[in-house]
Amino acid sequence: MRYKPTPRLRFRLARGLAIGGLLSAALVASVAGASYGRATVGTFHSETPSSETITNFPCFEGIPVTMTATVTSDGHFTEVDSRHFSVHGTDTIDYHVDLGDGRYAIGQVVEHFGFRLNTNRPRTTDTGTQQELATIYAADGQPIGTFTVHVTSHVTYADVNGNFEPDPDEITVSFDRTRVRCS
Repeated sequence: MRYKPTPRLRFRLARGLAIGGLLSAALVASVAGASYGRATVGTFHSETPSSETITNFPCFEGIPVTMTATVTSDGHFTEVDSRHFSVHGTDTIDYHVDLGDGRYAIGQVVEHFGFRLNTNRPRTTDTGTQQELATIYAADGQPIGTFTVHVTSHVTYADVNGNFEPDPDEITVSFDRTRVRCS
């Protein structure tokens, strides 16, 4: 089974919901801007704590671990008109993982993302790159290893049914490249 990066899977839904909220806010705010032919632009920032038990932590797949994290999202959005919207930003995830036998890991994930919707064509793109670095510690606090994860993903699709999700028959380009190194 191919490794799917833990933070990306869990926080992609949260980012999608945030983008949806930003899109709604931008659509409402654009009424005045559109009447003057201007784009509506804005920024966003959020910090969200998270804690959960997972079984797909890099280099320890299958072992239940407890992850405590803070996700910080920063970015900007632009709405040209009610049919063309884009958002770009960075999610930074700082985390601590308890491995259950006294070992633990401290790491950070930095993901840069871009989402662009243009219903005039219709064409939607969702692109992201991610780098994760973590140090693994023994129960006594001594470093005993590291790991890195690099991810690049992209999907281009025509959202024919308007659900803001890439359905299999709508995708024109899609790739997901992941590299994990445990040491």
